[in-house]
Amino acid sequence: MSAQTTTRRRRSRPKAVLLDLGGIVIDIDPHACFASWARAADVNAGVIAARWAVDDAYKAFETGAIDFDEYVANLAARLGIVLTREQWRSGWNALLRAPFEGVARILPEVASVMPLYGFSNTNTVHQEAWQSRFVVELAPFQKIYTSWEIGLRKPAVEAYLKVADAMAIAPPDILFIDDNRENVLGARSAGLDARHVTDPDDTVAILRDVVARS
Repeated sequence: MSAQTTTRRRRSRPKAVLLDLGGIVIDIDPHACFASWARAADVNAGVIAARWAVDDAYKAFETGAIDFDEYVANLAARLGIVLTREQWRSGWNALLRAPFEGVARILPEVASVMPLYGFSNTNTVHQEAWQSRFVVELAPFQKIYTSWEIGLRKPAVEAYLKVADAMAIAPPDILFIDDNRENVLGARSAGLDARHVTDPDDTVAILRDVVARS
């Protein structure tokens, strides 16, 4: 049996499934943030969208290096608007829409045949929101690893290796699904069986195949 065949067969039988949350399990819409802040500041949402960026402060917030107030101070300067803390927070959480129904329905089936984990680039404020809003949908997860808690963000190879070590499962035996191509490439570099999807139906198809072959 060739090494390629062995690898293919091993990857067809993962020992655990690891899912991204935003864009995979939960629908997210960054423009909802911009619209909320724009209404509160009485400016055009397009102006905010053009000024916002995944900058160093954003990454620091997602790795737990700074708190929400520090991030908001940076955000106010970048966007050129002044809002109350509650307006910032409300707009920030407007990003979170609703779970993808098809994906949410199949998660208990996946969890019944193998360990199911999550790995999200996120922050304290968003985590508080999705943990409280989506209790039922997230219940099948054995654990959800978050960037702000482990101090590392996707797509850093070290982030995946840290999660795999915490799961106590070898990277090649982990099936990882993400809608961000860069994150998928990082996961593959770490040795995970990583799949890039662009539609919830693609995620459901992969998970149904996992259930059927388990």
